[in-house]
Amino acid sequence: MSIETIRPRTGTHLTNDPDCLLAITESISATGQVLALLNVAISNPRTTITELAAILRRDVMLSARVVRTANSAFFFNKNSACKTIEEALQRVGMREIARLVATATMQGLAPNRLRAYGITGDQFNRSVLFTAAASQLLAKEVGMDSNLAYLSGLMRPLGILSLNKWAEQSLVHVDHLEWQDATSLLDWEKRTFGVNHIEVSCFITRKWAFPALISESIEKSSDQLACPAESPLALVLQTAETLAESNRVALHAKQQGIHLRKERLEALGIKSVQLIEITRNALGYSRIATTP
Repeated sequence: MSIETIRPRTGTHLTNDPDCLLAITESISATGQVLALLNVAISNPRTTITELAAILRRDVMLSARVVRTANSAFFFNKNSACKTIEEALQRVGMREIARLVATATMQGLAPNRLRAYGITGDQFNRSVLFTAAASQLLAKEVGMDSNLAYLSGLMRPLGILSLNKWAEQSLVHVDHLEWQDATSLLDWEKRTFGVNHIEVSCFITRKWAFPALISESIEKSSDQLACPAESPLALVLQTAETLAESNRVALHAKQQGIHLRKERLEALGIKSVQLIEITRNALGYSRIATTP
């Protein structure tokens, strides 16, 4: 079956039209509205934990995931388990709250199986968490904002969830999409949907009020010629994606990381030998964070 024989039940391919992207974004979950409010609140230095907790309580399921995530091996400390949103937020501290909530959000958004992509939700989560952790560790090595890098790595594949949701609702043969002629994941998405997940992720992160640098870096991370001096965070994301591919935790077999040329890594401030430890730690984190 070729791509040309697969037709949406309604409408045609997606486009970069804001209304179209907004529709599929909102179809994922109402959690995005809560996350947007939270991001705005976090950007205000006067916001208190009590106020953040009040925002999170608007989404009961997200609130429960935040508490559960705060009690996980990743955020756990020797204190007793937290039982309330306030305790969970206090445990991680104001600087870590965005990372905690975004992690809980992503883990709750992935379905058991992403039918359009032919991968499981566990595969998606493990890859996303590896890439986020690797981005954070890379950024820390070069003196960049590691929390911002983590959020960028975490949010970069968010568009996949939107495109998968749209495909399941709109394509008759969603379980039998043709991949053979695609040269990469982005190429296949563009030909199948009309947009790729990077474009959708940029739209979503802007809509959900993430820092502008996150959206900009996600957008530039798909450019193989991106200059390290102009967009160091984009190069961090490229490096993290390539590490995921080389360690068999890529999002999809068609995902193609950008070749890590020595001079580009050195321009960023990373030596090849450092990638071994970063990879080991990111793999450990992705296993811990996806363990029930």
